[in-house]
Amino acid sequence: MRKIRNNWFLLVSILFIFLISIRLKIFYSAYSNFKFYQNEINRLKEENRILAEKIKKIKNDPYYIEKILREEYGMVKDGEFIIKIGE
Repeated sequence: MRKIRNNWFLLVSILFIFLISIRLKIFYSAYSNFKFYQNEINRLKEENRILAEKIKKIKNDPYYIEKILREEYGMVKDGEFIIKIGE
């Protein structure tokens, strides 16, 4: 009788440890996902802040608009010309 109880206790203990280890693995996976998405949210908030600053500059600063047009779109003023060296 005592042997059956010991075996039963051992079996229940092993099952309990197994189930806890599965739960811990699931918890760790969920926590990793949470941290990943928390970092992603912070990165996107920073990107939104930078874009909001750019929008504010575009709306209020004509020199900033001119800078963007010259650097990103290669536009020039009347009377100016571009000299390309290389290629």
